[in-house]
Amino acid sequence: MDAFFHHSVLQGWLAKGGPLMYLLLFGSVVSLTLGLERSLHYLRAGLKKNSSRLVHALIEAGDYEEALAVADASPGPVAAVLAEGIRHREADRALLEESVCFRGAVELQRLNKRLHVIELIGRLAPLIGLLGTVMGMVTAFQKVAGAQGAVDPALLAGGIWEALITTVAGLCVAIPAMTIHHFLEDRVGGFAYQMKHYGTEAVKHLGQRP
Repeated sequence: MDAFFHHSVLQGWLAKGGPLMYLLLFGSVVSLTLGLERSLHYLRAGLKKNSSRLVHALIEAGDYEEALAVADASPGPVAAVLAEGIRHREADRALLEESVCFRGAVELQRLNKRLHVIELIGRLAPLIGLLGTVMGMVTAFQKVAGAQGAVDPALLAGGIWEALITTVAGLCVAIPAMTIHHFLEDRVGGFAYQMKHYGTEAVKHLGQRP
């Protein structure tokens, strides 16, 4: 019974808010779906955190074959950067640095994949909500202007609160989207720092020439 009531209320709000409400609902579903997908991706990438330290220790010890085997068997961008450095250990330092930096850039781009969509939804949702409110206000005042005789305050008030629904909906979509984007971006920053740190250390030990 409660589920039916809430479903009916949601349908009522969608109907009163107009077509832009469906756009906001779509944006909410997309941002939550992408946020969940990215969170799972980062969770998998963060597995076996100690493997990066182990690979670095093996590189310092000169056991490159074992280091490469551990890096290849470990998920995540940091292990991928270290593996790239080990594979180019026979190259000169400039090429080694270029290979490590390029792989780091590739991994960083992969980590940032789809984050811009979540940010875009978070930025556009309030504007879409405001647009819906303005359109609703215009409609409400058109009804008032077309009314004959004395204006019923309830008519104006009803039109205004219905128009404000889209603003509320826009904020309800934007706030979670921007929150999700902030935490995911912070996670990417952590991976970027680790890639830079371990990549730099790997170049120091693998480079044949200073």
